Amino acid sequence: MTTVTKPRGPLDPTPAAPERRILGWRWEVLFALSFVPLVIGAFHLNQMLFVGDWSFWADWKDRQWWPLLTPALGIIIPAAVQYIAWDRLRVPIGATVCAVCLVIGEWLSRYFNFDWWAHIPIAYTWPETFLLAAIILDVILLVSRSYVITAVLGGLAWGILFWFFNFPLLAPYLQAVNFHGTLLTVADTMGFEISRTQTPEYLRIIEEGHLRALVSNITIVVALFAGMLSAAVYFFGLLIGKYLAVWPIGKFFKLRTS
Repeated sequence: MTTVTKPRGPLDPTPAAPERRILGWRWEVLFALSFVPLVIGAFHLNQMLFVGDWSFWADWKDRQWWPLLTPALGIIIPAAVQYIAWDRLRVPIGATVCAVCLVIGEWLSRYFNFDWWAHIPIAYTWPETFLLAAIILDVILLVSRSYVITAVLGGLAWGILFWFFNFPLLAPYLQAVNFHGTLLTVADTMGFEISRTQTPEYLRIIEEGHLRALVSNITIVVALFAGMLSAAVYFFGLLIGKYLAVWPIGKFFKLRTS
């Protein structure tokens, strides 16, 4: 018996095309391998441009500017990568990946640039960490599935908890010492051991009492303000991820899960 296939007319329903992967697994591996150094470079450059000496030196990790500017400006790149990973791939690990990449990049910079090249001990230049705050940011996005809730709750947690998550590293440098009759901290005395161009100005600010002698209530106020500022800057990172990453890439191929 011969089967005659009827030509499909314009009104006949067309079966949906099977899901096809745009990129093969080799390209996906290559993309993953290139993505890590790209995030390391972007996040590290962001911190060096916007934070600078407050991230470099242990004696600059004071209780006014370091816990304020570092989390508030450090949320830009995690927010952008979080948007890309969640909006296109539904992978809630964007901020955590950024925090891990920053730890790798910072320690490479501290070891090779400062310790190996400039012979400055790592104890003077240890980097901060965003890892725990980034995990909380990703968990809030995973549970809420809302960028607004993530910005408000996650941004507040990112800024407020930054100081407390880094306090175990900073606590030994906040111990009080009597330095030639002047009450300073261990971090303050480090400026006398390694003189830098910014040291005289920084010591002048300390002597005026505008920064810290010991940790007090102003740390809580700065942490709260850092949380509110981080929540606002989070939306700026989302715009970067949407219009500088996802939208241009979408002109050439579509990011999607397999």
